Amino acid sequence: MMDMMSMPPMGESSVDPNLEATLDGVTNHEATKQQYNEQIIDGLKKCYDPEISVDLYTLGLIYDFKVTEDSTVHVLMSLTSAFCPAVDQILADVKSQIESIEGIKECKITITMMPQWGKERIDPEVVALMGW
Repeated sequence: MMDMMSMPPMGESSVDPNLEATLDGVTNHEATKQQYNEQIIDGLKKCYDPEISVDLYTLGLIYDFKVTEDSTVHVLMSLTSAFCPAVDQILADVKSQIESIEGIKECKITITMMPQWGKERIDPEVVALMGW
């Protein structure tokens, strides 16, 4: 599992395009997740891909998130490209938005490139608006 701490150093924004990761090793605490679910989604909707100007959640880049009993949020997400030049900023934004939620202890981000992100993951209304 690759998390933000094992991302390449700043300025070396690339990820193995074959990277496959899950949150299978994280135990979701359903009651805690329900407590924060709406706030987490709202926070993720404030994080944008600067090249597309659409939020990460609507773009379908957030594949899953789990919340542990100690209120740690684990986010499984992808990027539009393994060579996304904004990866450092995107990850920092996600971490900042989630950790700004009162009661959340920490946000850990895991990047996966499998399954590969594509426009089929985007909210259909946004696809229509963008003329894709």
